[in-house]
Amino acid sequence: MLLKSLNQLNFNIGAMKSLVDNQVTSIQLVKPDIAKKYYELSADGNIFASIDLIRGYGSLARIEVPQGSFTIKRLGFFMPYITLRKEKSDADFAKIYLDLNSKCIFKIDNVTCNFKLLNSWKNQWGWVNENNKPIVKYMLTTFGQVRGDVEFSKDFSYIVHLELLAAVGAYFLLQLEDEVNHSFGCTVENTR
Repeated sequence: MLLKSLNQLNFNIGAMKSLVDNQVTSIQLVKPDIAKKYYELSADGNIFASIDLIRGYGSLARIEVPQGSFTIKRLGFFMPYITLRKEKSDADFAKIYLDLNSKCIFKIDNVTCNFKLLNSWKNQWGWVNENNKPIVKYMLTTFGQVRGDVEFSKDFSYIVHLELLAAVGAYFLLQLEDEVNHSFGCTVENTR
């Protein structure tokens, strides 16, 4: 009875929402529980993607989006790359390569995207297309754990896996935060 009431109030527990279907152009990257390495891309109580960093397995993480669940992992040392696989599959859904210009190249839904620092003074990162036009922009806080606003360009709403693209970018930023913390021998924790 209670579950039926919650669903009537538009609380779809466990269901990922589509950015395009909900006409959303701005969401937040949040960490709902300080004790877990779990993050959500959400807005107004709707979850559009989640990233669960799996402890004890290096860079392995699980990403959930409306199109399904994926695993993501960084591999390689001299030629680093990221593999993205549908959960419970051994076949790569995509490989994301780091090129010589320190950009990540990701081809998704026939769009070639590059992940890069957009503005170092404002701590803004993003996915851009071949013409350097932002697709997804991350405007992060400058202190503490990775969190902040994520904006989407309406010009790229045709990308079917837009939520996956946003989650992969968030994964990159979370891995960067982890590497920085380990390099300096510290962990930044939010005490609020």
